[in-house]
Formats: sequence, C-alpha cells, structure tokens
Amino acid sequence: MVTPYRVVMLGGPGVGKTALVHQFMTSEHINAYDNSLDEEFGEQSVSIMLEGEESEIVFIDRPADEMTVEQYLSTYEPHAFVVTYSVIERRSFQRAEEVLQLLWRLDVMTNRGVILVANKTDIVRSRCVTPKEGSNLADSYDCKYIETSSGFNHQVDELLVGILKQIRLKTHSTEATTRKRSTRKKKYRGTKTSASLKVKSFLTKVCGKEPKSKSCENLHVL
Repeated sequence: MVTPYRVVMLGGPGVGKTALVHQFMTSEHINAYDNSLDEEFGEQSVSIMLEGEESEIVFIDRPADEMTVEQYLSTYEPHAFVVTYSVIERRSFQRAEEVLQLLWRLDVMTNRGVILVANKTDIVRSRCVTPKEGSNLADSYDCKYIETSSGFNHQVDELLVGILKQIRLKTHSTEATTRKRSTRKKKYRGTKTSASLKVKSFLTKVCGKEPKSKSCENLHVL
C-alpha cells in the first residue's frame, strides 16, 4: 500500500498555485492565467514513480486566506509546504517572505520540506522580482528555490519531482536523528564526564558538521 504524502500550497491570490497543481495532474500546455482555474480549489493527488519506488502526493490547495499555517499544520499534518509568488508582483514576493518567516518561527523547516517557487517567469517584460532576490530569500530561510512557468509548463515536472525528493530526504533525516538520540540516551545513562565532553568538543572543531550542498536550487539534496 502506498502511503500518501500531504503537501500544502501557500501564497497570495493569483500567483498560480492552482495552475501548478493542475499541471502536476495533466502535464499539458494550458492557459495558466485563466481566472476560472482559481475556482478549482481542494485536494488533488498524483502518483509518482521515483528511483523505483511509487509514492502518492496529495496537494492541498485552498483559497489564500481561508486557513492559517497553524491550522494547516493541525488539520493536515503536511509533509511539505510549497510557497509560491509571482515574479511580476512584488507584493506576492513580500507575502511569500512573511509566510517563510512564520514557517521558520514554527520550526517547520527542521522536519518538513519547504520550497519557494517563483512563478510566471515567462512574462519577462513585466518581471519585477529578480532570480537573485528569490534565491537569497530561500537561502536566508534554509529552504529550496525554483523558478517555474505554469503557463508554459517550464520546470513544473522538475518541481514535482523535487517536492517528493525533499519529503523523502526530510523523512529519512528525521528518522536518523531520532535513532541517534535514542542511541545516545542508551550510551550515556549516567553523567557525562568532563573528559568525554572535551573529546566531543575537539572532534566537532576538527571534523565540523556533515557537509551539505550550499545551493538552494538543488532540490535533490538537503
């Protein structure tokens, strides 16, 4: 039985969240700026085969101000959030930053995938938010970043695969952290000696933390 992963779509009105979900379902060229698409809110699922393993993603797409982030967390217990803005509307970019701030304060980034999506990149002449601004924002909140055009189906498939990859990576990372904590509790039943603490401090300084990609645009690594 395939366990479904729940993904919440966040962002201001008119940024193309629903159009992206529609593209995930169909992978067809559509008029993504048709306002009638905004009426197709709800939950839609898609099955994906990645690395020989089948997964199902349920996309939760509600009107922009219908639920708070806290309500999404308590109601759906999502595995990931996709925060979308339009590159031709700076207010939507500012709103995306506000959402990321809230997700950060709620410690969502620790065990859930979060991807910042810059949509409508095909409308080049009206663009007012640069790629650098988008990637810098993602870097500052330790989340992933991708540019898409739901109208021309540009990088939409890449986004879909990246969402699943981030969910799997976060899930495995959380499970590994839990196992390590459990091991540490068993190993150090008594009080740690000052010597053991000094050794641990020395190893941390010499070896450092496990390296990870600095690129927020690589959706296939943490």
